[in-house]
Amino acid sequence: MDNKEQVAFFERLKDAVPSSFNLAQELADILETSVDSIYRRMRGQSALTYSELLLIQRKLNLKQSLLFPIDSIEEVTFVYARPAYGYDSFLFLQEISNQMELVHRRSNLSILLSSDDLPFFLHFLSPALLQFKLMVFSGDEIHDPENPEEQNPELINMCTQILKRWLAANSKEVWGSVPLDSTLKQILYSHENHLITDAYAVTLLEELRSIVEIVRSWCASGKKQFQDWEAGDLQLFHSELNTGEMNMLLGFGSELTTYKSNYGYGYLKTEHPQYCYETQEWINDLASKGMLISLSAEKYRNQYINLLLKSIDDCYKKLNLTANS
Repeated sequence: MDNKEQVAFFERLKDAVPSSFNLAQELADILETSVDSIYRRMRGQSALTYSELLLIQRKLNLKQSLLFPIDSIEEVTFVYARPAYGYDSFLFLQEISNQMELVHRRSNLSILLSSDDLPFFLHFLSPALLQFKLMVFSGDEIHDPENPEEQNPELINMCTQILKRWLAANSKEVWGSVPLDSTLKQILYSHENHLITDAYAVTLLEELRSIVEIVRSWCASGKKQFQDWEAGDLQLFHSELNTGEMNMLLGFGSELTTYKSNYGYGYLKTEHPQYCYETQEWINDLASKGMLISLSAEKYRNQYINLLLKSIDDCYKKLNLTANS
């Protein structure tokens, strides 16, 4: 960035942090330099490199708009977070967890979501399914889900925290007609290629069935109640239109962040106001053209839930298995 942009960046940064925050000292610690060197950067007397800018952004968890003012431009800047090819390195989940828990937020978290696929958070309700999905995405060897030695406590704890925050947030969600399709295909593929046993496949399918029944109870009550955790409101719509890959808006009042999934391989994230607004309008339009299945007519709700359960039964037939296998 040029001298003027650099000075403007530091001015935005000063405005963004609490007045009690010793910004110069904090930046000196982050960049491992002297406070005098930081002041020279703030005045534009020495250059702030791009790598230093990204390091500051990551360490202070700064909003994208602090780095690049975006209110008056047509271009949309995305940050790409993808799961690394290693079971211990799902940094994109850590990023989502951080985004959901930012302590400086003045408003409660709300979620607006559309997806043809089952929202990834729902797999967190089942340790076996969560482990299976993470291993599929990472390319790791599939392990016995009942073997506690194969669990990753740190990763499971992070996913639990994300699940709790998602459950506590009020959410408006639009699902397609085949939300279980990708998970069922992954189970089929893994079984056909002898990566999982009959018993493992049955465990995964029955866990998936349990999740569908949990969703049924949520739709009946309009609350995402699980165990004794805080439960937010749920508005769930079924859309027969193609909703495509997952689009999710995390909202704190008027402050929005959009996540756009890449079918399990990562997420594109932006805080561009116009893009977030248009995504919000698009999802609301999908909902208006869909059918509300939470707190609505029981007949239609059961039709949708039974559609999901039938897809599980059809998978059993393709596997030539039964729930008692």
